[in-house]
Amino acid sequence: MSSRRDNRVVRWLYDLFRVWKREVWFSFHDEGVIIFFLVLCLVYPVLYALIYNTETARDVAVVVVDDDRSPDSRQFVRALDATPEVCVVQYAASLDEARHLLALKQCYGIVRFAGGYGRTIHRGEQAHVEVYCDMGLMFRYKQILIGVTNVQQALNAQMLQQRLSVVPVNISSGTIRNEQVPLGNTGMGLASAVLPAIFILVLQQSMLLGICMLHGGSRERRLHNQGVDPLEIPAGVAATILGKSLCYWMIYILPTIYTLSIAPKFFDFPQVGNLRDILVLVLPFLLATSFMGQALKIFANDRESTFIAMVFTSVIFVFLSGISWPRCSMSPLWLVVGNFVPSTWAVNAYVQMQSNGATLAQQSTAYWMLWVLAGVMFVLAYVVERFICRRRYRRMQHYAKRDPMALIREEYRRQAIDVLPDNINQADFGTPGGAIEN
Repeated sequence: MSSRRDNRVVRWLYDLFRVWKREVWFSFHDEGVIIFFLVLCLVYPVLYALIYNTETARDVAVVVVDDDRSPDSRQFVRALDATPEVCVVQYAASLDEARHLLALKQCYGIVRFAGGYGRTIHRGEQAHVEVYCDMGLMFRYKQILIGVTNVQQALNAQMLQQRLSVVPVNISSGTIRNEQVPLGNTGMGLASAVLPAIFILVLQQSMLLGICMLHGGSRERRLHNQGVDPLEIPAGVAATILGKSLCYWMIYILPTIYTLSIAPKFFDFPQVGNLRDILVLVLPFLLATSFMGQALKIFANDRESTFIAMVFTSVIFVFLSGISWPRCSMSPLWLVVGNFVPSTWAVNAYVQMQSNGATLAQQSTAYWMLWVLAGVMFVLAYVVERFICRRRYRRMQHYAKRDPMALIREEYRRQAIDVLPDNINQADFGTPGGAIEN
């Protein structure tokens, strides 16, 4: 009895090894998969960093439209021009003239004071300053907004102090000093704040795209071989999933080190984390992502549909990770959805470790949640492989036995092609198991 059990274990491990070996062969003999697994991880970090290379913009040109022409509006303009973020290049007679200058790229923002701005302030009412920005580059919009906001806060504090000065009380000791001290992102740059999180998403999306493309290629081979993939290794569900995941994890060791450790050094992004802790954190992240890709492969019916099924999710995953919108402000629904995405936990932990020097122990919640998520994704991948994919394969073989052209006709019908090309005939399709050579 023990001998049979040992034989089953040895056979299962051998099947796992064969699946791993064949998946490695697929990965390095498919140009599209090589682009996703290796080239994308090599190029995208540098490309994104070059796009956001100018982390901060200084003296962004703005035009002022002053319909109030009061000492208060002129004081605001002088203070705004003195900020390091904004440079007032000229006054415009009207908003239309300012928009014309904006269209000619002679300025990148408009600051407008409506009539009655000064009177509103002296009556103790809330006054408004209108700001229009060119959104062609987020740096300029950010700098204009920061400059105007800082001037508004400074003038508000000055006016408040003047009003309180009539009270016969010594308020000098009660004055609150506001000073901003950046901890992780000392340069206050947009790239240093955003790109470390984007690097994690690059790893996740490239792996998902490559896995789905491999599945699309397998399905295309089945269409031409009566529902059978002649290059597939016949193995159990668990051995198939784990063998493929082991292959993806092995391939991504070097891209992960490059993306998360080497590429940030090229552009002086914050790097105060321990590389060993980061690699330990990434291990469950890569496993969870590989299982997630094998669960999502059912949406890739061919190699081209991989782009339609997967690429659009990049923007969704960016928002769910909390980069664009803080997770504490999300609704419970989106918090739950984000918790099922590996990049959500990996992004927040990686940023804390690289930018703020957190240790793996301090990010233990994210680390263990990634292991839990890896288990959940493995179960989903198992269900998809056993109860969806393999049932589809059996149906394809059943239809092909009755009519060898049935699969091709169904594929053309799915693609809304009414008539088969004249150069396609039954002789173009081989018999199961021998149509494609290794």
